[in-house]
Parts: sequence; C-alpha cells; structure tokens
Amino acid sequence: MEEREEQEGLPIPDIFLNSDTKGPLTNCIQCDHDLTLGERFYMIEKVFKRYPQLESTQVLFEYAVCSECYERMREGLSKESMANLSAYMMTNTDFEAMQMRMQTYPDDPEKWLSHCMIKGMPKEELTEFQMGACFKGDRLVTNFMPPFMIGNVAMEEMNELLSKETKDEMDGFMDENFGIPPELRKDLVLI
Repeated sequence: MEEREEQEGLPIPDIFLNSDTKGPLTNCIQCDHDLTLGERFYMIEKVFKRYPQLESTQVLFEYAVCSECYERMREGLSKESMANLSAYMMTNTDFEAMQMRMQTYPDDPEKWLSHCMIKGMPKEELTEFQMGACFKGDRLVTNFMPPFMIGNVAMEEMNELLSKETKDEMDGFMDENFGIPPELRKDLVLI
C-alpha cells in the first residue's frame, strides 16, 4: 500500500503553484508541452528573495521544464561541472535531516523544505533560496528525487564549482526565458 501511495504522489504543494495565478504551472518553459496531460515527468524550480525589513518574500522567477527538455539542458552542462556538483551534493547534503523531515511530516512537503538541505539553515534565516521538485500531472512525486531547498550560501559555493562553459549555458537559459540581469543571477545554479 505504501509503495502505491509513493507512486501516486501528493497534490502539488501551494509553494510550487504559479505565484501569479495560484494555479499549476501548466507548460514546459522550453517546448511548451502541456504538463497537465501527465505524460511526462517535469521539474518545477523557483527562486525566492526575502526582504526582512519589509517582512516580505518575493519569487524572482519560476518555471516548469519537462523531463525531455530537462535532460537536454543537463547534457548542455560540462562534464566537469556535473562531476563537481555531484561530488559537492554527495559530500555536503544532510540526507538524514531531510529524511527525518519527510518521515515526521509525510503529507506536508512544505515542511520538508524548511531548511537548506546542504547548510541546514532555516528558511527564515536565508535572504535568498531556491526550491525544486519533480512532478507528474498534478502530483508531486519523490521516486527520482525529493523536493529540495538550497540557501544562498550553498548556491554561492555550488556556483564556484561551475565551468565557464556551464555558466554561459545557464546565462543563455536565463536570457532566453526571463531577461534577468546578470547581477541578479550571479549565484543561480540550475539543479
């Protein structure tokens, strides 16, 4: 029974809904494939900036990308960058803490995302952070990877591991899809 529930997944958490419409992100940012059909897995990634003095958190950008486009994007990253990021994640991710949050709150994925999975800092103490998760249709799935939240300190460290080729590839993606100036995306790492 538990295996069946994991395959079915959970409803899309509010944090991964479109910040403007409050509905699901429905199309792949690259190929415009209709993600609501449930034919492909897809990733949603969001980047947030907190303004403590205003007691406000803003979504800088958000997107959904289907599994086919996601794989093409990953293939565009240099082998050096992929190896560096993989080693960093395996060495620095606090898998036990993440697993404990998932076990403690099995039906509340937003609580899984309460701390940076690498540095362990609570979300409330971060000025910038990014979140991502895997979905299929209208369901959050964890078969391939758990939802993640990474804070600005870890993002900066990961950015230092990227080759110029990979940084150029990410800048091209940002220019093409968001038009975000380089000074706002200096530490962005597409997971």
